[in-house]
Amino acid sequence: MAQKKSKAIFAVLATLAVLMMVAFSVFIAEAMPLLAILSVVLFIAIFGIGFTLKKKYRENGWL
Repeated sequence: MAQKKSKAIFAVLATLAVLMMVAFSVFIAEAMPLLAILSVVLFIAIFGIGFTLKKKYRENGWL
């Protein structure tokens, strides 16, 4: 069985996702549509990275 890897990266990704949601709200409130769109794109990218990483962890038995 492979050695278990640290799951701290998932906490970091979750924190970044929450920060992007907060940033989106702030940018909408401040009427900055370009930055609001950018924060949504980054939010989606963070989720994609997290799901891809989780799949890799699951396939390699690191969970």
